[in-house]
Amino acid sequence: MREVNGNDLTNGSDHEFVVNLYTVLLNRWPDEDGYRHHLQRVENRPEMRRQLVDEVAGSPEGRNLGITVQWPEEAAVAPIAAAAPSDLAGTLARLREGLATMEAAALIEAQRLLNETLAAVAAHQAAQLEARIARLERRGG
Repeated sequence: MREVNGNDLTNGSDHEFVVNLYTVLLNRWPDEDGYRHHLQRVENRPEMRRQLVDEVAGSPEGRNLGITVQWPEEAAVAPIAAAAPSDLAGTLARLREGLATMEAAALIEAQRLLNETLAAVAAHQAAQLEARIARLERRGG
């Protein structure tokens, strides 16, 4: 029985993640079809990584190798909530302060939340722009 810390496998680029699935869990290089299949499932979707680790470890090949994946509790890190567009500077300041002490999984979560915050800012700005264009069109028309 071989125990693997699942948190150690979820880092890196999508390519690195898929290669690590095979080399660490299955002790071999990925075959072309398997690599493509897993890369497509995880590409730009980091939330899928944990599920794929569990699936590969629980596959017939992983079970035959006696792989078990452990997901140890992460060190408690104060969550960085997605901010309203007006609080973006505060959110970024809190993120910057916490970067030095964050575990890898917490950094991934912070990146996800930052992406959500930036998407919210972009949506807010787009809505403001659309409203302004609509007002200008009403005045001109």
